[in-house]
Amino acid sequence: MQKYARALVFVLLVGLAASSFAFAFSYFISAWDTAANRTGPRQLSVSGEGKVAVRPDIAVFSAGVVTQAGKVGDAQKENTERSNAIIAFLKKHGIEEADIKTIGYSIDPQYQYFDSPPCIAGSCPPRRPPEIIAYEVRHTLKVKVHDLGKTDTLLEGVVAVGANEVGSIGFQVDDKEKPKAEARKQAIEDAEKKGRILARDLGVRLTRITGFFEAGEGGPIPFGAEGAFGKGGFGGGVSALRAPAVEPGEQEIRSTVTITYEFR
Repeated sequence: MQKYARALVFVLLVGLAASSFAFAFSYFISAWDTAANRTGPRQLSVSGEGKVAVRPDIAVFSAGVVTQAGKVGDAQKENTERSNAIIAFLKKHGIEEADIKTIGYSIDPQYQYFDSPPCIAGSCPPRRPPEIIAYEVRHTLKVKVHDLGKTDTLLEGVVAVGANEVGSIGFQVDDKEKPKAEARKQAIEDAEKKGRILARDLGVRLTRITGFFEAGEGGPIPFGAEGAFGKGGFGGGVSALRAPAVEPGEQEIRSTVTITYEFR
């Protein structure tokens, strides 16, 4: 009887071991098959572009005063008087204080340099050190104009009252959100159209959007470089030549988007 019981226990243990091995082997085969056939989500990306032309409604330019004198105090005094005259002129013509900003102020000594004296019999006397002969004071204002109709008058007027450097003229759009939204809408429609065509050509079906990226925007339109006109001499109030008419033209607001789709 004991021998029979031991044999029965042995058979049960062997069966249990075999069953456990079969289960483990089956799990391994299933996991290997899943890993071998697993693929990430199938995706494709398309880009679209949109652009909207808008007329700028803000002009920005710089007006500078450069003065020179033998004494730094004299150069500063003249520069301050002329700068204040420019600011007063701008305010008189409706430019708010917040739209007049100092973007540069400097005082620089002006040197005279001397040639080296000739050498005599192999002896070369020391070179005379440079000497300060004057001081230059430079004050530059940045002016923002919300009424473009005043731009020509302001450019001409700042020169008449003391500016001798005028330039860096550009045009901007004050509120870009509306044209930017329109450009973005066009870019999305362009990308969606390209996505449908690409899916048709590939013989696949787009399912859902998994990514979106937007880039690009038009910048301000430059008109001229520093010293576009009115830069001449340091005497101030250079001859009040008539400023050329400036035209803001149009500014292009652009949007480029990339949309990523899953497909099957």
